[in-house]
Amino acid sequence: MDFSKVLKQLREEKSLSQKDIAEYLGLTRQAVASYELAKREPDYDILKKLADYFGVSVDYLLGRVKCKDVNALTVGRNIDLIRGNMTYKEMSEAISKKMGTIIFPEMLELYARGERMPFSATIKIIARYAGVRETFFHSHNTIQTYEKEKELYKREEEHNSSKHTNMEAQVNLGFMEEELRKWVVKDKSIEYIRLAKSIQEAGIPPSALEPLIGTFKSNRKD
Repeated sequence: MDFSKVLKQLREEKSLSQKDIAEYLGLTRQAVASYELAKREPDYDILKKLADYFGVSVDYLLGRVKCKDVNALTVGRNIDLIRGNMTYKEMSEAISKKMGTIIFPEMLELYARGERMPFSATIKIIARYAGVRETFFHSHNTIQTYEKEKELYKREEEHNSSKHTNMEAQVNLGFMEEELRKWVVKDKSIEYIRLAKSIQEAGIPPSALEPLIGTFKSNRKD
């Protein structure tokens, strides 16, 4: 669908007259009629005003995409950037294998073309699969910025994981004396932290762990 048909369709959907559009644009009714009859092409300023007025993207007005959402094409291009040399089928399979969630190849292709806007939950899944933040999808990116984003995401995840682990250890092992707790929360003691967490989830009271704590004390080398 070209611009002339898109403009007429949007206008009629909102029950507006050509005069209504003309007054908003500061043009004559005849000028708007010329747009709808494909006898006149709008300049970029007119396109931008119309896009803002109808709440769609310029690409939608020009018939380049079928989704009205202003972010659809940007999101789609980023999905294609993530896809790289894979087919949509291969990307679908990779997402399913890594995330345990199915996004059908046909849907991925519609998203990439800007013809359908993914739900926020879908963007979240693709973001986690690609190792990027959700905000990545709403701005223009290149291979270089994609690689930088993955590095940033990885550092943030490692930081959050370490912070969460330390907090978990302090809560779950809070009954321990300070010296022992400091030892347990060290990176090399992660296996003990996981064990303590499992024990806590099993509902075993702290008093029952005293023999185990004694073993920790006698076996530690630092």
